[in-house]
Amino acid sequence: PTIEVDDGQEVVVSYETVFAHKIAGLIEEVLVGSDGEADDEGLSSSTQFVLVPALEDATAKWVYPQPPLQDRLSRGKLLDIPGADGIEFGSSGLHTLEKLGSKKGESGGRRVHCLPNPCTFQVNELVFGVTSTDVLFQMSVDETNANLPTGSRLRHIAQHLVQQQSYYPLYPPNKAVNLDLKHQEGWKMPCRPDVLFLPSKLSPFCAPVLETTMVVNPGHLTKGTTGGTYSVMEIRPMERESLDAADSVRLPHNPQDRMQLEIRRI
Repeated sequence: PTIEVDDGQEVVVSYETVFAHKIAGLIEEVLVGSDGEADDEGLSSSTQFVLVPALEDATAKWVYPQPPLQDRLSRGKLLDIPGADGIEFGSSGLHTLEKLGSKKGESGGRRVHCLPNPCTFQVNELVFGVTSTDVLFQMSVDETNANLPTGSRLRHIAQHLVQQQSYYPLYPPNKAVNLDLKHQEGWKMPCRPDVLFLPSKLSPFCAPVLETTMVVNPGHLTKGTTGGTYSVMEIRPMERESLDAADSVRLPHNPQDRMQLEIRRI
């Protein structure tokens, strides 16, 4: 790949450098604000980012489960090319994002989170599950079914993941997946997630599964040379009355009743 430097010359660089300028650079703009300066605490908003690698990423390890994105060098080295000032190689810019995304170096204030693929994480009372591997498409190729209600096939495929508590309930694996059996604990679900993101080339959809999990296929941002789809989710907080009336420490939070999700096309 190539990028254009100050004098208009195109320089051949690594995929890590492209990631640092095209992805990490955009996130950095949000973290420090459009004016290029941060506020008194080094923050410009409360937005947080969760970065999950994919098997198709040129900057990530091609094995499932995947470790989080990380810099090959803790500090990238600068290119010794005229006009290419500030362009590093061996770094994806992640160390810069982690520094900008923390409140004066405190790890508790980090706003950029690099997680493995697959991963399970919690935001307040909600549990999210994510795998960027297209397990829906791969299972649809190998699954045979009949007499299913109209429009329920994709939901039926996604149900296997929740029932088996596995992000990849397919063996032998698809030829596009380099499955590491020594780390099979890495694709197990520790619990049933409230929201399960399964991006796939199949038709985007969102549907409840087993009355506990909302499965979302936001699609991909691009389809060939055209724009794709993405999802926007809004989750309302629990009502104060229900919290005050609770007579137990544990109570159902019913995320599906508080959730509004929209699939948008680019």
